[in-house]
Formats: sequence, C-alpha cells, structure tokens
Amino acid sequence: MKDRIKYISLIAVFIILVFSITITNLLIKYDESGSFKSYKEYYEIRFNNAKIEYDIDTKIKLDNDNSSIHFEISDLNDFIEEKVFYIDVTNLGNKDAYVTNMYLSNIDTNENGDKVDIYTSINNGDRLFGGEKVILIVKIKYNSKESKDKKYYNFNINYAFDSSTL
Repeated sequence: MKDRIKYISLIAVFIILVFSITITNLLIKYDESGSFKSYKEYYEIRFNNAKIEYDIDTKIKLDNDNSSIHFEISDLNDFIEEKVFYIDVTNLGNKDAYVTNMYLSNIDTNENGDKVDIYTSINNGDRLFGGEKVILIVKIKYNSKESKDKKYYNFNINYAFDSSTL
C-alpha cells in the first residue's frame, strides 16, 4: 500500500510540474500585445462611369458579372472621325489581376467589319494592381467615306482575368 501511495504521489507531482512549466512558459513567451490581420487574397474587377467624349447616339452597357462592355453604335458615319470612350476599371480586391484574354464578340453590323478600327488601352497581359483604378480608353474609327446609308455596329468587348501572370 505504501508503494501505491508513493507511486500516485510521484505521478501527481509530475503532472503538477508539467502543468506549472506549461503555464509559466505560455505567460512569459506570449504576453505581448499586438494585432494580427489575416486577409483573404482576391481580385474583383468592376467597370463603371462610362463617359463619351462626343455628343453621339451610342449606348454603352457595362456587364460586371460577365466582365464585358456592350456598345451599340447606331450611325457609323459619325465615327469617320475617331470617337473616344472612357470607362473606369477598378480592382476592388487586394491581389493583382492580369488580363488573360481580351476579345470582341456578338458583332452585329450591316457593314464590313474590316472598315471599323477599335483600339483599347487595356489588353492581354496587362496588370491591374490590387485596389487600383485605371481608365479604359476605347477608340472607334470608321474607315469608309463612301457610305451614304445609315450603318450600325454593335459589339461586346470581353475580358478574362486571372491572378497569375501569363
């Protein structure tokens, strides 16, 4: 019986010793004040504030869900002189985003598409830094002087973004 009491006492002393060392170690090493911020890294691209440099009858629809911009140009003859559009592009996230693909789609026209030049300032491979706002410049020029009929040109500019470089 004496051996059993010695054994239990020895285990109790060992448990108290381990517990005391652990508490002391935690209190001494981690008694620092400060803060830790954990951020989820993400990018979120938004189009807004479309501005037209000239007073023309053109409709622009910004589609943030599909990262596209729809243009409806009702009279291409107004575009013999280059017309310029400005659209704010903002990366709301904290991670850089890269343009992996920029392309035109849903082209609907009654004119030869080769006669319309479209320039965009944000193209494949361009980077939008986290929190950055840039202005997308779209220039459209119609290269035909022979047309007397009212020609129209409707199209989308689509963007695909990714967080890794090309």
